[in-house]
Amino acid sequence: MAKVVSIRERVHQPFWDTLIRTAGFTASNVGDQTPLFTPNGVRNESTTNLVNGSTLPSDQSHVVLALRVFSWYRNSILRQAGGGTGEVSENGDYGTLAPWLVGGAAVGQAPGRIEDVYRLHFQTEEQLHWSFGTGQKNSIENMPTWYFPAGGGLSGDMGAATDLIHWQNSGYDGHSGILRLARAILLPPRQNIVCKASIYALPSDAATTAAGTSQGSRNMLSLRDNLNAIDGVNKIITFTFDGLWSRDVQ
Repeated sequence: MAKVVSIRERVHQPFWDTLIRTAGFTASNVGDQTPLFTPNGVRNESTTNLVNGSTLPSDQSHVVLALRVFSWYRNSILRQAGGGTGEVSENGDYGTLAPWLVGGAAVGQAPGRIEDVYRLHFQTEEQLHWSFGTGQKNSIENMPTWYFPAGGGLSGDMGAATDLIHWQNSGYDGHSGILRLARAILLPPRQNIVCKASIYALPSDAATTAAGTSQGSRNMLSLRDNLNAIDGVNKIITFTFDGLWSRDVQ
């Protein structure tokens, strides 16, 4: 479709990319330093809405007014068999402990519980840092996840009815809980997006070694190791830059 020359429209449009999206039954490969908004890796509608990668298409531009990080974890539930063949007494997300038994891909680990979900949330807020900018220059550098609330998402309180927990990096269920930038970040046409996720584990020393904080090769003090573990915990972390998108009129 032809575009109308010299006329552009400006719309409110966030763009997001994914650091991790896994069900927790296969090993992930999150590193201590990970660039987002790059052409590399799996890019589809489940992991990003900017499939072009590091630049906006067709000489488009963006005025970035807010930055958001969405983190979301949930431990999977083991399905309980009934008394007869094929009968199920309790629904669940998975039906066998085979991955965690001898010969399984997750031997030496165990299915995650609500305490593991809590650890992931706690470590994400403090250990996962973000840098963001355009071109080859950061506009905001090395700030932890707690500084970038998502400003939305599911919220609620189930009280004493269950021991389930539900948290996310949203503050609460409203868009007022976001990082509004003190100065807008401009993404001009043909300039690349710079977004880096950095993980800094809690320090290990002789005391942590004596306490046995490592579980096999997995350092329980490291968000990287806990994200990559096969523990059946659903894990999602995304980064969003939010603002005004200038595009061609067609």
